[in-house]
Amino acid sequence: MTLLLGLLVGCSSGEAQVESELLSAEQRLDELQQALNAGTLRNAAIIRQYSQILRNDRPELSSLLSVLEREATLENPLYASLRQRFNGIKNGTENFESWTEKVEELQSIQTASNTAVFNDALSDTVNVIADLSNGTLARVNAVSKEADMALNNSKDQGPGSQYVGNPHYGRWSHGSGGSLWAWYGQYAFFSNLMGGRNYYYNSWAGGRGYSYYHDMGRNNYSSRSQKSSMRDVEQRSRKQFGSSGKFKSPYAKTRSGASGVSRASTAQSKSLFKSPYAKSGTGSKSASKFQSSTRSSGFRTTRGASRGK
Repeated sequence: MTLLLGLLVGCSSGEAQVESELLSAEQRLDELQQALNAGTLRNAAIIRQYSQILRNDRPELSSLLSVLEREATLENPLYASLRQRFNGIKNGTENFESWTEKVEELQSIQTASNTAVFNDALSDTVNVIADLSNGTLARVNAVSKEADMALNNSKDQGPGSQYVGNPHYGRWSHGSGGSLWAWYGQYAFFSNLMGGRNYYYNSWAGGRGYSYYHDMGRNNYSSRSQKSSMRDVEQRSRKQFGSSGKFKSPYAKTRSGASGVSRASTAQSKSLFKSPYAKSGTGSKSASKFQSSTRSSGFRTTRGASRGK
């Protein structure tokens, strides 16, 4: 009888916490919705400003820029995903093994919906547009492409590289040559810009540069199914290339490059998203951080709309 009462009290307490977190998450999402509608997020304003500047300089990019401008609105795929995850819990269409998992997911949604954090997340789109300008427009909340390559020994992956590996913009398809990045239709223009360039998971993983999504926000801006897919593609690559010594986890080492992000973003970057295939500096296996924290850098970007060129 005592055990039964304890279980009933625990369930009641858990349900109450889920309801509390649901209210908090909905409030955060509503605040974010209002900010996007009102255009008060700084990086959303920069997306619109950069798009207009680049459209005048490179009219052939107008169609792509129209797609990227949607990132500053409620059509942003990160925002749409947060709403979908929240509705799945609220409506009971998303299955969880325990109430503690629901609470964890709701707290993740709350963090990602914080307007300061979401503003930082928009920096990836700002920097995609900045890279399309060939350096005329400055990156924001991140070091320059040249500094990124120097800091991380990364490769020039071309325009749109901040989106590669982000499941909101494409997916990895699997074949005998390895996992190949396939853009979703509205973003396929990036492939055309690079002359049909292909991104294979293993080469991308070893040479990728810094992006907000991968190095700071991935844990909170990924659904449970997206996290599962990330682990799957990493495992596939490990099985395919691990024996030859060519396998590289994209999260085996920290990418430097964040600049001027909010304290809320810095705090969320410390949450862990394990990569079981990363290795330590000595070569032994370790449960290293899949959600890597970001070291501060001496490099800083210009905060204006251009570099004065």
